[in-house]
Amino acid sequence: MLKYGSGGSIINTSSISGIDGNRGQLAYGASKAAWVSATKTMAEELGANGIRVNAIAPGVIATAMTENLPEEALNKKISKSNIKRKGTPEEVAGVITYLASDLSSFVTGQIIRVDGGIG
Repeated sequence: MLKYGSGGSIINTSSISGIDGNRGQLAYGASKAAWVSATKTMAEELGANGIRVNAIAPGVIATAMTENLPEEALNKKISKSNIKRKGTPEEVAGVITYLASDLSSFVTGQIIRVDGGIG
């Protein structure tokens, strides 16, 4: 993007665990927190070149990863959500589509939670 001066949108994937932490997931949460920091730094460094950098932070999404969670832990996370259900991959993809589009042309350096209101 820098080489061709075309601008663009970079979308990183973090997790609510990288923002809120999660008992028993130190390494996972720390790696996702690194994406939060990288996103904000990249947005600051690349913005003048017309490159937007944002990240999504999914919560409990219906994927193979959440299928392997113990039922009690899964239900506890879902109960913290305002919407009281797992999200879908399509709902995450909708946010990514928005961030990749010109509709978000003034959005950069943001970590967008896709979590049904956990928090």
